[in-house]
Amino acid sequence: MNLPKKILLAATVTAGLLAPAAVSHAGVIVSEIATDSTAFSAPAPTKVVSPTDVPRRYQNAIIRLSLTVDAQGRPHNIAVLSDRDQKLTQCLRSAVSQWEFTPAIKDGRAVAVDVVLPLQVVDGPLS
Repeated sequence: MNLPKKILLAATVTAGLLAPAAVSHAGVIVSEIATDSTAFSAPAPTKVVSPTDVPRRYQNAIIRLSLTVDAQGRPHNIAVLSDRDQKLTQCLRSAVSQWEFTPAIKDGRAVAVDVVLPLQVVDGPLS
């Protein structure tokens, strides 16, 4: 049975230094984002869309996605790293492709950055 799911999100950019703040959205918690440079400002989600119809067997599972956030804050090249289930891949890619981010900033300019997102699938609203 497939149920609508909410995503608990711990967002991590490739390695290193923690960004200063956590952001909360309906059904999603975006934790601090790590980056690979002290002269770097990590991308931050500004719009988060939770997936629907996540297969029940993924309840409480942590699913890792990779993606590129471009200089305009749009996600591209979304891939599921930790599982090969086609239905799971389709519903997560569909949701995350609708996300919007503030772009990463390096040396005062918006830049594209590769991101790894560990997502935990949970039922119902988050408090």
